[in-house]
Amino acid sequence: YARVGLGSIADARGRRFIEDSGGSVIRRKTVRSLLFDGDVVGGAQLSDGTTLLADAYVSALPYGTLLDLLPPKLASDPFFEQISGITSAPIVNVHLWYDRPVMKDAFIAFLESPIQWVFNRSLIQGNLNSSGQYVCISLSGAWDFINRPKRDLEEMFEEEMRRVFPLARDAIVQKRLIIKQLNATFRCVPGIASRRPSQVTPIENLFLAGDWTRTDWPSTMEGAVRSGVYAAHALSERLSPAKSR
Repeated sequence: YARVGLGSIADARGRRFIEDSGGSVIRRKTVRSLLFDGDVVGGAQLSDGTTLLADAYVSALPYGTLLDLLPPKLASDPFFEQISGITSAPIVNVHLWYDRPVMKDAFIAFLESPIQWVFNRSLIQGNLNSSGQYVCISLSGAWDFINRPKRDLEEMFEEEMRRVFPLARDAIVQKRLIIKQLNATFRCVPGIASRRPSQVTPIENLFLAGDWTRTDWPSTMEGAVRSGVYAAHALSERLSPAKSR
């Protein structure tokens, strides 16, 4: 598992690789629409009104966002329409900073507790110089918690931490942060495989990437990486079929 923040891996290093390869990363702008020239994508219009032109386009957007960018006629195409049947599940993360260590393991899973997993972020990230400790409680499929006030969640999970970790009973929570993600993952329900699209679309120069595409993996970072590899290979073969073999 990652021992540093994912931003330093996926964001900083990924951006550096793209720029070192001659590409550029545009930040703080969103794609408002995909422009079509006949049966192919002719450009991507950004929030500032500029249009990006390319030989091929790879969408790594969430499924709902992608559908919003398509013209209604294309969104109703069977290939894209199937995506509308993918549903989401929420995740809630409760971050707590204690004035002293309250757990020794890197992570622990719980049964018969509202706590599903708790991660010792201080240990995982190697931040052991401080006398305190940073832990994160991660709640998947968090329908019971997503709409509850954050203050209620703070009280509930701080009390539960005191119940399951004796060392937490005398510890002081110096800082707390709750992050709610309503559409954090796609739901791997029966029949979902028939809803997950391939990375190759009916549009000749449009490809898809994302853990929700057809990877044979659930909603994970590993699945997202695989989708990117599949999309890159398909794009390479489409643009240079002889070279990609």
